[in-house]
Amino acid sequence: MIRYFRMKGRPALWIPGTDHAGIATQLVVEKMLAAEGIKRADLTREEFTKRVWEWKEKYGSTITNQIKRLGASCDWTRECFTLDDQLSHAVVEAFIRLHEKGLIYQGSYLVNWSPNLQTAVSDLEVEYSEEPGYLYYMKYRVAGGSRDDFMTIATTRPETLFGDVAIAVNPEDERYAKYVGKLAIVPLTFGRHVPIIADRYVDPEFGTGVLKISPGHDQNDYHIARKLGLPILNVMNKDGTLNDVAGLYSGMDRFEAREKLWSDLVETNLAVKKEPYTLRVPRSQRGGEVIEPLISKQWFVTMEPLAERALHAVEKGQLTILPERFEKIYNNWLTNIKDWCISRQLWWGHRIPVWYIVGKKCEEDYVVARNAEEALAKAQEKYGKSVEIYQDPDVLDTWFSSALWPFSTLGWPDVSREDFKHFYPATVLETGHDILFFWVARMVMMGIEFTGTVPFSYVYLHGLIRDSEGRKMSKSLGNVIDPLDTMNEYGTDALRFTLCMGTAGQDINLSTERLTSNKAFTNKLWNAGKFLLQNLPERSDATAWDLLLANKFDTEAALQQLPLPEGWVVTGLHELIDKVSISYEKFYFGDAAREIYDFFWSHFADWYIESSKTRLYHSGDGSATITAQSVLLYVFENILKLLHPFMPFVTEELWQALPYRKDALIVAPWPSTDLPKNLLSIKRFQNLQSLIRGIRNVRAEYSVEPAKRISASVVATVDVLEYISKEKQVLALLSKLDAQNINLTESLPGDANQCVHIVADEGLEAYLPLADMVDVSAEVERLSKRLSKLQTEYDTLLARLSSPSFVEKAPENIVRGVREKASEAEEKISLTKNRLTFLQSTVST
Repeated sequence: MIRYFRMKGRPALWIPGTDHAGIATQLVVEKMLAAEGIKRADLTREEFTKRVWEWKEKYGSTITNQIKRLGASCDWTRECFTLDDQLSHAVVEAFIRLHEKGLIYQGSYLVNWSPNLQTAVSDLEVEYSEEPGYLYYMKYRVAGGSRDDFMTIATTRPETLFGDVAIAVNPEDERYAKYVGKLAIVPLTFGRHVPIIADRYVDPEFGTGVLKISPGHDQNDYHIARKLGLPILNVMNKDGTLNDVAGLYSGMDRFEAREKLWSDLVETNLAVKKEPYTLRVPRSQRGGEVIEPLISKQWFVTMEPLAERALHAVEKGQLTILPERFEKIYNNWLTNIKDWCISRQLWWGHRIPVWYIVGKKCEEDYVVARNAEEALAKAQEKYGKSVEIYQDPDVLDTWFSSALWPFSTLGWPDVSREDFKHFYPATVLETGHDILFFWVARMVMMGIEFTGTVPFSYVYLHGLIRDSEGRKMSKSLGNVIDPLDTMNEYGTDALRFTLCMGTAGQDINLSTERLTSNKAFTNKLWNAGKFLLQNLPERSDATAWDLLLANKFDTEAALQQLPLPEGWVVTGLHELIDKVSISYEKFYFGDAAREIYDFFWSHFADWYIESSKTRLYHSGDGSATITAQSVLLYVFENILKLLHPFMPFVTEELWQALPYRKDALIVAPWPSTDLPKNLLSIKRFQNLQSLIRGIRNVRAEYSVEPAKRISASVVATVDVLEYISKEKQVLALLSKLDAQNINLTESLPGDANQCVHIVADEGLEAYLPLADMVDVSAEVERLSKRLSKLQTEYDTLLARLSSPSFVEKAPENIVRGVREKASEAEEKISLTKNRLTFLQSTVST
């Protein structure tokens, strides 16, 4: 994108940079410290963050170096990091402004808790996986009833029963109607009673139709409890062990407690059964451990008013998401958005700019400030000069700072900065579809909130790169592809081109076959460049170069004067420029790549370069040579321009190898569109191609030696013969005909019945004498033997298929394979018979 728009003359800026990846980075550094026998708790906050900065300085440039190696056309003098002073200043300012508007609040709510990382994580950072587990059925006795009065409850997490605050059934479930309004006794709690209630949320078909309500450890239960005003019990410590509410099980790991508790239920005759069940397990995207829903005091952003404006941006056409199908996903998420938990219990990141008053309640007595000095001044003004303050130990979610990226990198909150005035809002955001919510939607919301403007007009979502079998890359599968290794083996341009040929929004299966194919394409381009340089005038021949560079093909008159192959290839180029330019403008990069690939390989390299050799080596006509050289140069340099955004390295190298280049290709102007086309040359050259292909096919069918030149009679109408005759040398060279024995005529040749007949197009045919191509008698003998062998094979296959024991007893795929072989043999027999009949007729004649 950036290279294309720069060549189009647009002021193009791509600011490179990285975020600080709070959870992931802290996790890596803690593991590194653990290898040294050090725990985070052994260090002060300052000592730990110092170690993280040291790690960042050593390893933080890995991604940047990969991006540079890939040829990302960034302004590297502007590289940013989310913990840079300017971006950190923007983060604090954003927090303060949101808090002043009442959009940031603090409270104790149910969050996704990572016991290993000891921090809250957002809903988007939790991945669900289907894993084998159990459904546990246990008895809850009804208080005041007989021994037969109990309710069986099915749960996947029996250890949370200590947090039960109610038992719920569906109000229409007649099985339990008599118990509604009574109390149930929670097992193994020394007789703790909870109410039995009715709620339509309960699914009568799941398990036994009875639901235990544990609002401190389940999102759905939490919402039911808040709706009905039920109390909330937390039975879990932040390290994943059970707390004192669990009584005798206090201090046990949650999974150990599950096994111990079930054993005790069995022993006390309160267990009914345990059956296998597929669990949907929430795991941390970063650490991989099982996430625990837990009540925790956190900072939140109220999202609904922000989301409403982000939805309107798409509705009003201020923001376009590509591919379009992702708009529905974007709209659905924003419509059902939850408040954003932005605090993280980490040491690496942007410290929350909140200071508490020593001796006061955190929830009520705090100040929000830009720095410690301002915080102290605010606190002293409110609480007196002797007040003592301390800063909130938590940091902000990394995505909070990333959400400000489009404008914080340009100087915001200082909107008078030249960069901000010149480059904000941006035009395009290009990113992976997997972070549409993490990053894209949040940037849109924050951009509108703080600048009043959507931060970009277009969002282009690319697919994820998977292995050749379509699997997500992971270390456990051993299928991770290192881009540096890939570039070393196949070349950077080949890798870039392979990735760009994908379809927007669809994941790419990166296979060695694709990379090998595009490496071959790169080599083909390089060899075409070498061919040009070898066949253009010497750099020192200024007169010849003046003639070459004076030839322009941007007018109808100039195009009409070109010979057929030259007019055809230049017209094809002009059509290509239009198509590729439209594809670039519409962000159809895969289409653009395929269009250039097909034209270069199938038109320019395979046909025009070969045709030009008749002008360069065999014509003896100086003007024809200059014309061919001019066309070769004109077409090739424009192909390099079209390809440059995809393959910057090889195209720049070839461009600068061409004499008399004024500028580097990276800043060369994009080719003009709507250039003249000679559509008649397209049709006529296609006829010539059909004729050449027909002759080549016949040569292949009769196994004519590659170096052997054969004669031919071309039969056509007068107007067709006129343009074919002008390109007799091209026809001879590309069909390997004897140029002296090409007969151009309006009538059938006298030996037509001893020739192979080719129909290239309406009004264009050719006759190739058999005697030129093969020894007819020897060929008849060879084909007769081949026919006999094919017939024997066919009869054997038919015999197998006629056997009921084979058809009925053999595996279906074996039978199908035999049928396919029989069909192929039948077709070969028919073709061989036809050719044999034809050859025998020529002998008898």
